[in-house]
Amino acid sequence: MSELLQVNDLRVRFPIKGGLAGILDRERPTHVDVVHGVSLDIRHGETLAVVGESGSGKTTLAMALCGLAPVLDGEVYFDGRLLDKDKNNYLVPDRKRIALMFQDPTGSLSPRMTVRKLLAEPYKIHTGLSDDPDQSALDLLSLVGLGNDFANRYPHQLSGGQARRVGVARALALNPDLLIADEPTAGLDVSIQGEVLNLLADLQQEMGLGIMIITHNLNIVRHVADQMAIMYLGRFLEQGQSGLIFDHPRHPYTAALLAANPSTDPDAASERIELTGEVPGLLKRPRGCEFHTRCPRVQPGCLEQFPDSEGTRAMQAWNCIHPLS
Repeated sequence: MSELLQVNDLRVRFPIKGGLAGILDRERPTHVDVVHGVSLDIRHGETLAVVGESGSGKTTLAMALCGLAPVLDGEVYFDGRLLDKDKNNYLVPDRKRIALMFQDPTGSLSPRMTVRKLLAEPYKIHTGLSDDPDQSALDLLSLVGLGNDFANRYPHQLSGGQARRVGVARALALNPDLLIADEPTAGLDVSIQGEVLNLLADLQQEMGLGIMIITHNLNIVRHVADQMAIMYLGRFLEQGQSGLIFDHPRHPYTAALLAANPSTDPDAASERIELTGEVPGLLKRPRGCEFHTRCPRVQPGCLEQFPDSEGTRAMQAWNCIHPLS
């Protein structure tokens, strides 16, 4: 499979306004790095899962790749072409080829528009792609397993699973090559989660989609993702093939996340790695490896600098000077 998306050392920074806190604390940072040197690859027809705790920078990464968050530094290649930046450092991707599914399925749909209008809107913005936008909207509903009777409903008349399907249909309206799905199963019953994931898998096989799933639900990652990346305070601490990482995590943070995942194995609890302390704030990043404040394997060298990557991203790579053996 050829490379669809290649990201090299991406950084996203937001300025912080002074206000009263800036007056009282002269040493307060003037900016915050939410994504801090992220690199990844997604091939045609491949699924990458970005996993991490809330606030780790997953959604900001997705927004940056779609041109919705400013990029301080780094390179992003899409299908071999370097994406340009506008004067404010926002990426300028091909809107027809990269689609984003937002985390809130109902909140991302306009409450004043029917499902028909929501699905027809992309064709009216990108003229020339459909001779009959209304019929194309009905075709999209059929594609995601919804009948024509849903076309005249408003978002508040949809269940969570139905709204998610409409979100999938809207994201696929322009036949994209890359779909970025932010928490596609959040707030859904387990049975509905399975339906949505099966839908995405079927559409990926049919359309050859590259998919990036952003989630903290490890139960779905092993079954749907070819590759996975573990994110902490805006960095990837470990990434590679999902099976290798699940079976043999090398970074202590990865091992702790996997151990905390509910398991039917009665002996799993005895092997768990327990983390202490709280996640540090982005305004006061710890020196060296940011995970050292919670790591059970911390050594003096961990406080000096962020470790270089070992291994290969195509197989398994980690940033730790004292990895698990």
